[in-house]
Amino acid sequence: MNKLTQLNCHYLTPRKTIETISVSNGKNEKAFFIYNYHGVSFRVFSTHEMLDRFWKGEAKEVGHFSSEKELDKYLEQITF
Repeated sequence: MNKLTQLNCHYLTPRKTIETISVSNGKNEKAFFIYNYHGVSFRVFSTHEMLDRFWKGEAKEVGHFSSEKELDKYLEQITF
């Protein structure tokens, strides 16, 4: 199971955030960017560039979840 560590949280509005999460499996570590919309929609991006392209309508997320529990389960199991 992967270890999750929040590295940063940028507030766009009081209920919209961009979180940078470090995912580590003991050998490798990777940062993911999570767009949290009102705590009911979580979009996962594997790079900051993908997140920027999403805002321009040019890219999609690698995962979209409707609860923090689903998001955590995905990040705990993801391989990279």
